[in-house]
Amino acid sequence: MGRWPLAAATRRLRRLHLATFFSTAPSSLGCPLHAELARRGVPAAASLALYSRIREATTPTPFTFSLLLAALASSYPAGCTVLAAPVAHAQALKCGALAHPVVTNSLLKLYCALGLLPYARRVFDSGAALDVASWNTIVSGYGKSCDLPAAREVFGRMPERNLVSWSAMIDALVRAEEFGEALWVFDRMMFEGFKPDVVVLVSVLKACAHLGVVERGRWIHQYLETEGVAGRQRNVKVETALVDMYCKCGCMEEACCVFDSIHCPDLVLWNSMIGGLAVNGHGERALELFRVMSEKGFRPNQSTFVAALCACTHTGRVDEGRSIFQSMRHHGIEPHREHYGCLADLLGHAGHVEEAETVLLDMPMEPHASQWGALMSSCRMHNDISVGERVGKLLIELEPHHAGRYAILFNLYVVNGRWEDARAIRQMMAEKGAKKDAGLSFIE
Repeated sequence: MGRWPLAAATRRLRRLHLATFFSTAPSSLGCPLHAELARRGVPAAASLALYSRIREATTPTPFTFSLLLAALASSYPAGCTVLAAPVAHAQALKCGALAHPVVTNSLLKLYCALGLLPYARRVFDSGAALDVASWNTIVSGYGKSCDLPAAREVFGRMPERNLVSWSAMIDALVRAEEFGEALWVFDRMMFEGFKPDVVVLVSVLKACAHLGVVERGRWIHQYLETEGVAGRQRNVKVETALVDMYCKCGCMEEACCVFDSIHCPDLVLWNSMIGGLAVNGHGERALELFRVMSEKGFRPNQSTFVAALCACTHTGRVDEGRSIFQSMRHHGIEPHREHYGCLADLLGHAGHVEEAETVLLDMPMEPHASQWGALMSSCRMHNDISVGERVGKLLIELEPHHAGRYAILFNLYVVNGRWEDARAIRQMMAEKGAKKDAGLSFIE
C-alpha cells in the first residue's frame, strides 16, 4: 500500500477553489462553531474551513474531530470528500486524537463510506485506539465492498463480539450470496445466546428466500410473533422481507396474510407483493393490487412497472400492458431496458413476435442477449420461422459459444423441415466449440 496522499490531496483541493482550508482571520467564536460543524450535507471544504476557525479559537478536542469526520462522511461532492478525508486524518493524527476510539471509529466509518478500504485497514492496523465498534466497522466495510475473505478474517480475530458484529458478518455473507453459510452463522449466533434484532432477521430472511427454505422462514416468522422483537412494528423492512420470502418460496397465501396485516405499507412492500403475485401465476390479483396501490395515492416507480408488466405477461393482457408501458412517462418515469424487455416478452408470449422484435430494435439502448433469447423462445413457441431465424442468427453472433443459442434455432429449422439449415447450424456449433452443459437439479 502506498503512502498517504495528504499533500497531494491538499494541493488538488486548493486548485478546485472550493474554500480556504485554514483561515488566517482571527476568531474568538471558539466552541460555538461546533454546532455549525455538526451540520450534515455541507461541502467538504466548508467543513474543513469551519474546523480551521475552531482551531484558531481553541484547541481541537476529540469531540471536534468526531464532528469533523462525521460531517465529511455526509458531505458532497463525493470526489472532493475523497480528497478532504486524508487532510482531516492528518490533522487528527497531528493532534493525537486517534488515541480516542470515538475518533478512530469516525475515521474508519468515513474511509469505509468512501470505499477507501485500504486506508481504513491501515488505520485499523496502525495501533490506534480500537473497541468493538471499530472491528464491526471494518467487517461491515469489507462486507459492503464484497470482500468476503477479508470480512471473515477480521470477524474470526475479533476479541469480543456483540450483536452488531454478528449482524455485519451475516450481512456480508448474504451480499456475497453465501446464503447457506449465512444461516450457519445465524445458528451459531443464537447458540451463543444473542437475541436477533430486525436487522439480523431481515438478512436471514433474504437467505431463506434465495435458498427456498420456507420452513426456516416460517420459524423466523413465528419467532417475530412470539418473542416480540424490538422495532418490528416501526420497521416495515422486516415485513417486506417476510412477504418477499414467502413469495419466492411460492407460499402466496401466507405472503398475502402478512401483507394484509400491515397498516402502513410502503412502496417497496407494494412492489414486492405485486411482483410476487405476478411471478407465481396470480397476474389478475397482481394487476388489481397495482390499481389499489394507485388509488391509495402511492406513486409507482420503476420497479412497480416491471412487476405490473410481468403480471400482464402472465395473464396475456396485451392491451393493458401496452397502456401501462405508455403511462410510465405520465408518471415522470423514462422506460429503462428492463421495461422494454418486459413489453417485448409480453408481446412475444401473446404471439406478436414481429411487434416484439420492433420494440427491441427501436429501444434507445442496446438490448441484452437475454432479451433476444426470450423473444427467440416466443418464436419457438409460436413456430415463427421468419422472425426466429433473424433473432436466432443475431443471438449466435452475440454469444457464439452459447450452445443453447444454436440448439433453439436448430430445433426451429427441424420443426419446419429445413434440414440443410439445421445441419449447417449443427456444423457451425461444432466449429465454434460450443457444448451444451449437462442438466442439473437442486434439492433442499
